Amino acid sequence: MKLLSIIVFSLLLPLHASADELPRNLFESINERLHYMEDVALFKAVNYLPIENVQREEVVIEQSKRAAFERGLNPQSIESFFRVQIGIAKAIQFRYRADLLSEPVPKEPVDLNDVIRPELLRLGDEIVSRISDYLTRHGSFDQVPFTEFEAIITARYVTAADKQRLFDALKEVELL
Repeated sequence: MKLLSIIVFSLLLPLHASADELPRNLFESINERLHYMEDVALFKAVNYLPIENVQREEVVIEQSKRAAFERGLNPQSIESFFRVQIGIAKAIQFRYRADLLSEPVPKEPVDLNDVIRPELLRLGDEIVSRISDYLTRHGSFDQVPFTEFEAIITARYVTAADKQRLFDALKEVELL
């Protein structure tokens, strides 16, 4: 009987571990996306482009809503999450750009259109997919402690209040 218990436990352990990895992987994808914002800001600063690009934001929102619908998520709830994420992304860019006024440009900018945007689109799709996977298995993010999210979001210029707003918006995403 003891051997049977060990076998059952060892079979269930990978399922439990993978379930624990779901929010971590999602949070890491969100963090990775936010880390790109300094590169975005640097490219825009060097090329005299404004930080805010409402047309581009709407493209991102529409793509996220389509991806959300395809993955069984409520498009309106994902729109709210992405709008908060975009707002924080702009805040990072403004904060970094303010620092660039008193510091030398630290590196050659990475091309926004050919390198950064494709990565941001990939990460956006990955985030939607991971949200869907998590909600399908767990129903909500209510069981996930904010401290877990907060510890993983390490992008510079993201404030504690930014993290809380983003986490709260994530908790509002729902399945269809």
